Amino acid sequence: MSLRKYGWLFFTTLLLGGLGGVLVAFIFDLAKLLEGSAGNFFVGTLMYMLYGMTISIVAQMGFFAYMTINYFAKTIFKSPSLWKSVQMFLVIFAFFDMIYLRYTALGEGGSIGPYFIEPMILLIIAVVTAFGKSRLTNSTAWIPTLFFMFVVTALEWIPALKQNDVHSTLSMLVPLLFCNVWQVMQLHRLVKRES
Repeated sequence: MSLRKYGWLFFTTLLLGGLGGVLVAFIFDLAKLLEGSAGNFFVGTLMYMLYGMTISIVAQMGFFAYMTINYFAKTIFKSPSLWKSVQMFLVIFAFFDMIYLRYTALGEGGSIGPYFIEPMILLIIAVVTAFGKSRLTNSTAWIPTLFFMFVVTALEWIPALKQNDVHSTLSMLVPLLFCNVWQVMQLHRLVKRES
């Protein structure tokens, strides 16, 4: 990947993170933004945009961390099927950890049912993204895309998952998903060798 292509990916991901932050502002805090003057609206929207851009930096660090881990794992695990099996195991492990660890930390003896919501939403989005990526490239991209979209996004999402608050959970998830889906769907275009 050339420096120009990396710069394009960086800035487009940054803008998408900002867009995700603004979307969160309009969904959750539109009434607060509309209170008072036009300055209140624009400054509040700007703050949410900057928040989304900050989340996009976290998403980009996670993306390049995964790319590095994937590169080293392919050299460590001589068999490609073994690395794919490890990734699938980690997806299952992360799914149950998201439920169990949040329930033990935040459940306070209540029902475990609500703690299935976030992992299920993330898993559905990860599966849909993996199918989209495999249709654009080839079937070998399905498991790595699923792993990145589920496990890496879950790791990036940890600060919000430590709270039992829908607003904080979704306000971090929306920009993360905008950025992670964008990055993984653009990767094959950016690393394609030009003839």
